[in-house]
Amino acid sequence: MAKVFLKPRRARPFWFGHPWIFSGAIGRVKGQLKNGCVTEVFDSEGRRIGEGFWNENSQIRVRLVALEAERPLDIDLLVKRIDRAIALRHDVLALPARTNAYRLVHAESDGLPGLVVDRIGDWLVVQLSALGMVPFLDLLLDHLEERLAPRGIVERASGAAEEEGLEREEGVLRGHAPGGPVEVEEDGVRFLCDPVTGQKTGFFSDQRENRRALSPLAKDRDVLDAFSYVGGFGLAMANAGAKSVRCVDSSEPALELLQRGIELNDVADRVTADKGNVLRVLDHDRKDGRTYDLVVLDPPKLVRKRSGLERGLGLYYEINLKAVRVLRPGGVLVTCSCSQHVTEEVFDEMLGSVAKEAEVRLQQIHRGGQAPDHPILLPHDEGRYLQCSAFRVLPQGRDA
Repeated sequence: MAKVFLKPRRARPFWFGHPWIFSGAIGRVKGQLKNGCVTEVFDSEGRRIGEGFWNENSQIRVRLVALEAERPLDIDLLVKRIDRAIALRHDVLALPARTNAYRLVHAESDGLPGLVVDRIGDWLVVQLSALGMVPFLDLLLDHLEERLAPRGIVERASGAAEEEGLEREEGVLRGHAPGGPVEVEEDGVRFLCDPVTGQKTGFFSDQRENRRALSPLAKDRDVLDAFSYVGGFGLAMANAGAKSVRCVDSSEPALELLQRGIELNDVADRVTADKGNVLRVLDHDRKDGRTYDLVVLDPPKLVRKRSGLERGLGLYYEINLKAVRVLRPGGVLVTCSCSQHVTEEVFDEMLGSVAKEAEVRLQQIHRGGQAPDHPILLPHDEGRYLQCSAFRVLPQGRDA
């Protein structure tokens, strides 16, 4: 097995289990390395840290999988990691009692770099973004089939695969694909999603706990669910007693599924599904004097790379400013970011600028993150990507 030696004073994070070794931390290599192969990792003094996957195509040169006490990195170890991941969702979190849509495997956070597996109804949806996992994939799928007996396993493209030099085709890996939209349920609310052609793996289960915590705030209120997709927040808030819910999204297929979800939950008298660009819709609402008691902003990832941070923050600022301006005094703003490069500190600073421009005060009443089936394995803070905050929006002034 080839060996990778780190530069002096660069090994500390990896002794504590950080899984990403970037090119700048590597001092020298001994032996022949092929992209995707397993390599041993040592500090500059020759002390073995563990084993991981090598890939010269990526800035993440080594994805550390097994520390010294966990070696060797083989299929037995990865199968045990699969079992441990399932146990978290089924035994610890007891998710099947609440929902049939959740993440079973969350890549590095479950010790399985680049492998994501979501349960969507009776199907499993896989995304792969690490070249080193490819030789193990069939055996891991065998184990998932044996443990969970899905009707089919479908692979969806991963945005991170290209940097790894990983070429994968979307399609059915095992069994058969669903013949149409799949109905899922979460905390008593029914949704329709498409794991074959929908966004990501079809349903955003990472917002589950935020939906549960914030939906009661919608009772007897007029709600705008912007970037609604299939109605995650909107249908949950309608189910919690919202007076009215207006869902807005630019995707026609998503809105068709949302409309069917409205019918499934028998809330057609209180929920509408409108196609539109959210920024333009907010502009029109302000011009027409249309306001809401509660606005949810859950946009797609606006910062994909660190180099795009300034532009992305500008978009977050514009969206949030327009949303605040259509809120009634004392209304609630729920605002989210799924961009890993946007930290809580940076996001809060942006919102402070929004409050100053809109001449309001933002009183935080909720701060949430990704649901626990999307865990964060310390010290891999890069696995922390979702934030969801709720603010009571208060006018300025002595009489406010």
